[in-house]
Amino acid sequence: MCSHVAIVGAGLTGLLTAHGLKKAGFNVTVYDAETSLNARPRDWTIVLHWALPTFKKLLPPHILDNLPQAICNPNLDFTPEVECLPAINGKTGGPLFTSPMPGSRRVSRQRLRKVLAEGIDVQWGKKLVGLQPDANPDGPVVLSFEDGTSAAADYVLGTDGPGSKVRDLLFGGTEAGKVKPSGFLIATLIMKHGDKEKVEAVVKAHPVATVLMGSNSVGGIGVMYVDDPEDKSTWTTFWVKIWRRGVFPDPPAHYGKDALAYLKDTTTDLVEPFQSQLDWTPLDGDAVCFIDEMKTWEPAGTLESHAGRVVLAGDAAHPMLVYRGQGFQHAILDADNYVDALVKLRGVAGAGREEVFAKYNEEMVERGAKAVVQSLKEAELSMDLESVSKMLMVRQGHGKST
Repeated sequence: MCSHVAIVGAGLTGLLTAHGLKKAGFNVTVYDAETSLNARPRDWTIVLHWALPTFKKLLPPHILDNLPQAICNPNLDFTPEVECLPAINGKTGGPLFTSPMPGSRRVSRQRLRKVLAEGIDVQWGKKLVGLQPDANPDGPVVLSFEDGTSAAADYVLGTDGPGSKVRDLLFGGTEAGKVKPSGFLIATLIMKHGDKEKVEAVVKAHPVATVLMGSNSVGGIGVMYVDDPEDKSTWTTFWVKIWRRGVFPDPPAHYGKDALAYLKDTTTDLVEPFQSQLDWTPLDGDAVCFIDEMKTWEPAGTLESHAGRVVLAGDAAHPMLVYRGQGFQHAILDADNYVDALVKLRGVAGAGREEVFAKYNEEMVERGAKAVVQSLKEAELSMDLESVSKMLMVRQGHGKST
């Protein structure tokens, strides 16, 4: 009999793992607290780079064929000059360094999620409130939801993000399982200027994305969506700012026009073209603005798994800062390792299962913890021009955390 896997969280990690499991012949149901795929308006970009071959391996051909629908600008000639991330000196505006990302593709998180949701059984409006493993280690786990319903599964994978309820339940609601504030805030702004020249200012810096470093904040600009490849006035761009808490007053709002007004009040001296992209964004327009403090959780030790039946992956397992785009790459590895673990366990119960997932957790904890720590260190180094040269992004580029 084929094992049934319940995945909690219909984000990128959960949906990617679901495809990998389906491809390997498992029955999969994904449960998500949101009411629909489009329940939240927020979007941001993610770079697929060193884990892209593994990402492709997990997907069936018809889903992989749809990947261009998620790429921010799929019309580019992807040369080495395009497959990189240039950094600008935050004080002079001159070039600082370039991080090569061979084979990389920058995607819209929202659009990639839509691509990955195709063909997956997602149960929406299912907010997890409890997990009850059977006393028999070969027995199922019962998931309880806020709406009073429940479901049973042979395995449960928590992919429900940094504030993971699955992780919280595994740690019995204690502080040990809670995310910690990083001390670094991030603002994301998505705007459609409707003006060719304003978009060209972004594209001139780099056709995909550019960052600035070495002042009291880190900035980013790039192309978000392309409606008409021949008409840049139809393109949507993004703007990002990262800063250390305390450098500026705390934001009075974290979403919408008040958040945008705060950014305009506290951001006045970025080098070009970063400053003008903010200045050109009207308060009464359609720009979408969010501000959050980034959070982390460093996995450590031997994680509870209820005899190998409940484990974590992606941001539920090792939420980290955005530096070097490592978060989703490690999530892809988690997904691949999880599928491999279940393939090994076909027809095996009891001790075999616990041993296989102990190895899964051990590898994930070591790899994920290292990446979390490195992301925090990168943030610290990025704020000061004197220390930027020590960053892994400068010394090793966007390669895998080592």
